[in-house]
Amino acid sequence: MKRTSAMAGLAVLALGLSVGTNSGCKKLFGSKTSNDTQEAWNEANNPGNLLLENTLLERRFDKLKMAAVVSEEKRPWSDSYWPNYRGGLAWRWNATPALDFKTYPAPSKEQVSKMSMRERLELSPAEKYDILTGNWNYPLLDYERKRNNSTDEQWRGICNGWAAAAAHFREPRPVIVKSADGIEIPFGASDIKALLALYMAQFADGGVRMVGARCNAKAKPGWESSGDQGLPQGLTECQDVNPGSFHLVLANYVGEWGQTLVGDLVNGEEVWNYPIYEYKSYILNEQPPTAGKAAPGTVRELKIQTDLRFKIEIDPPNVHNFNETGQAEVGDWRVSYQYTLELNAAGEIIGGEWITPLHPDFLWTQPSVKDFKLYFSKLNDLYAASMKANPVNDLLSLK
Repeated sequence: MKRTSAMAGLAVLALGLSVGTNSGCKKLFGSKTSNDTQEAWNEANNPGNLLLENTLLERRFDKLKMAAVVSEEKRPWSDSYWPNYRGGLAWRWNATPALDFKTYPAPSKEQVSKMSMRERLELSPAEKYDILTGNWNYPLLDYERKRNNSTDEQWRGICNGWAAAAAHFREPRPVIVKSADGIEIPFGASDIKALLALYMAQFADGGVRMVGARCNAKAKPGWESSGDQGLPQGLTECQDVNPGSFHLVLANYVGEWGQTLVGDLVNGEEVWNYPIYEYKSYILNEQPPTAGKAAPGTVRELKIQTDLRFKIEIDPPNVHNFNETGQAEVGDWRVSYQYTLELNAAGEIIGGEWITPLHPDFLWTQPSVKDFKLYFSKLNDLYAASMKANPVNDLLSLK
């Protein structure tokens, strides 16, 4: 799900924000400089790129956990990647029938005040937020209409923003809040998730740290067919993130530090970012170093299978927007990878080779956001209200 480039200056000025020109859901950020690079991988694959502050990267295979899951309070959540072709946050996802996001008329203050709560519920996330802030010229709606196009490829969207938001924020709940003009606005959980995703994708400070590189190989006949667990089969010419880096980052981030990690888990031209929160690894075999392939200093190789558990995108409306019970497993998905790990005499991971053609392009993290700024400052109160003890559990019952 790829992010688009910057919008016209008018929309940016209206929002009081600036937009980067990088393209791709993953974002094309540089990596942190580090002396932690092993000979087995280049700087792009240096696992030290994702080091957290005041942490050390455990390299010894025998010291790393073979299985781990993040705590319940840090579990990511599923939602839409707000695809471009539907209009991003200009999509009236809860309305029937679907309307052209470019042309539907945004309601006036008088019209909104006369709407039923059910009618207000059907407005797009962008409209609701503009109304919440009392901006009846609809700057966010205008921004989203200019940022998105119905002719864009269907995989393009803000999955990077959704994955980052899901990794950092507890899942929001439906809530009814009063606007700057005293109008009650019902926000579904997906409305708030959409705002979090857009902020993380387009406006959050701090950049992104990543390991690996994007595979730009074009899909071949049969590439789209279901592979393991329904994901594409993968492309053998894409080596992407080094398996040694992958294992080190995964086992340190999730296993040692208990943090959700984001990855583009399908190699190929399309970008599909997902928040990873659980893994299980198995040793399938041990063998001597592979001649001509193993990194210098390798004394033994391990054949590994790692099973990942992560959240995938789902389309709103879904019951989790309205009912907070029994939805912990919504959007759960699993995939298995096989690879070799190359270990030196100290038992440290210094490289590896992929065995399965399906494997991740890259892994990345983004700093958390403590305060939403400028035009999104009202999102602070909206998110806080959604997290209170008594949210609205059934917006669909509104009249």
